[in-house]
Order: sequence, then C-alpha cells, then structure tokens
Amino acid sequence: MIRLRTGALIAGLCAAACDGSTTKPTPTPDAPKITCPASQTQPSRDGQAVSVAYPAPAVIGGAAPVAMTCSPTSPSTFPIGSTNVTCSAVDALSRRDACSFAVIVTAPPRISATRFVAFGDSISDGVLGLAPKAVGDPGPPVGYAFKLRTLLANRYTAQTISMTDEGMPGESVTMGVTRLPGVLTRDQPEALLLLEGVNDLNGGMDAAIPIVINNLRTMVREARGRGMAVFLATLLPERPPGQRTGGAASIPPANARIRALAAAEGATLVDLFAAFDGQTGTLLGPDGLHPNDAGYQKMAEVFFDAIRDRLELKTSISEFGIRNPAWGNRTRIPNSEFRIPNFAGPPPGH
Repeated sequence: MIRLRTGALIAGLCAAACDGSTTKPTPTPDAPKITCPASQTQPSRDGQAVSVAYPAPAVIGGAAPVAMTCSPTSPSTFPIGSTNVTCSAVDALSRRDACSFAVIVTAPPRISATRFVAFGDSISDGVLGLAPKAVGDPGPPVGYAFKLRTLLANRYTAQTISMTDEGMPGESVTMGVTRLPGVLTRDQPEALLLLEGVNDLNGGMDAAIPIVINNLRTMVREARGRGMAVFLATLLPERPPGQRTGGAASIPPANARIRALAAAEGATLVDLFAAFDGQTGTLLGPDGLHPNDAGYQKMAEVFFDAIRDRLELKTSISEFGIRNPAWGNRTRIPNSEFRIPNFAGPPPGH
C-alpha cells in the first residue's frame, strides 16, 4: 500500500512539473524615466510677466500608476528673464525621476528716443509725384514718416512712439533753416530726421550746393545744440525725363558733401540715395522726383535701420535672466501716436 501511494505521488509531481502550466512571477517594470521639453522662449510685448503654457514632459516605464508633476505648472505666469521648471515622475513603487528646463520671457526692445520730427520739403511731407499734377497729390498718409512710425511702434511695443510730419512742400534750405527753430521749440522732439535741399538744386546749378551744405550744417547744429539726435539723409536720385528732374546731375556731388557733413557734425547718415540708386523705375513716381508708395516704404525702412542701430538700447542677456537697469518701472504704455500739423496749404512748387 505504501509503495502504491509513493508511486502515485511521484507520478503526480512529474505531471505537474512537465505539463507547462506553472504561473511565473510578473517581472518588475523598469523605473520611470521622464524627459522634459526643450527650453521655451516667449516675448513680452509690454515688459510685464506673461502666461506661458509649455508642453508636457514625456514619461516612459514605471509601475502603474505613474504620477507626473511640474512646478511651476502649465500654464503659469512667468516674469521677464529665465525661470527654471522642475518636473518629476513617481511610480507605484515610489521610484522617482526628475528633469528640468527653462522658460525664458524676453523683454521687448527699447529705444532711447521716442519723439521724432520728420523735417524737410514735399518728400518729407509724403507728396506723391502723380503726373500731370503740378505739385503732386498728398493723398492718404503714405509718406515715409507715417510708415516709419508704424515700423517703430511694431518693434518698440512697450513705448509710445510720436512721429510729427513737419514736411513743407516747396521749401528750400534757406526757408528750412529759418523755420526749424520754431518747429523744434513747438514739437520738442528727441530726434530730428532731416531731408532737404533738392528744391535748391532743381534749378540745375551746382553753385547751389554750398548753400545747401551750409544751411544743413546750421540745422544739424541747431538740433544737436538742443541735445537731439540728428539723422541726416542724402538726397534721392531723380529719374529723367520726368518733369521735376532738373537737379539730377547736381545730386551726386551734393550727396558726397552731405555724407562728409554727417561725419563731421556727429549726425547719423541715412543714405537714401544708395537705397534708391538703380531702383528709380520702381520707387519714384512719374514726375521723376517724388517717391511712389513703394518708395516711401523704402525710405521708412532705411530710416528705421539707422534709428535702430543708433538708438536701440543694448540689453544685458545671460543664461539666467534678461535685464536692462535703465528700464526702471515696467508699466504698460498706451499705443503709439502719429501727428500731422495742420497747414493752411502748401506753397507753390513742391
């Protein structure tokens, strides 16, 4: 009897071991691994903190459930500069992994002068040279000053940009040198944009060049003596046989002296002639003198580049923050403005 029971037991054990139905233990999953997103950069248009929503980190592995948290959470309000975000993942076995990344909020660029005056003749005033008009048609606000104000306002979003159009159609430099002090006293600009002299040269006489240069020098010194930045422009090329191209031959030698004048008097040169040279067919109107809409846009862009190079404040930027101590208290500033004085009407000529 004992032998039978023993045989049966052995047979049973063999069957249990050989039929492949034994349940194996579930392997322990790998510890969780968390991967943070790349650093996130977002601009602030007004210099204030901004709300930033960042992508969720990726988590692989871990024993379910796996809890993932980040601090600060998404979305959160982040100040100007660089803020470190730390994320962690913890699984059911209390195994943990962590990562971090930066949320960088950049301050809007700032400029050291915000009040501008565009001074000169009809080209400063934005007159379109539309034949057969005797003077041109001022039309809508298409002049370079209007377009330049837009460019400046779109970049310097935390500041108010004031641009006053003080162009006077038909003005000579002799008239301009007399008019300028009153304009500067009334408008109180921080920067003068000066383009004048073509009316003096349109008589076709190189003898007028010294008069143009001497009066431009007086105007530059007047503005700089009041602490203003001066942007002195070269004269545009003309496109014969337009009806207003009598000074075409005198403009290049005049511009050579205007470039020298800017360097000698500490004015910033705005080389409009170089920007228009070779493109007069697409940038000047039918009269061969006044820009068309595309030409005024080109003028605005050339002035904008010069202003940005000279007046934009340099920021102190590091991996951990962005700050310029000159900014002071960062408060929201109303939208920019554009002003055009009311004239009784343009004088004869252009």
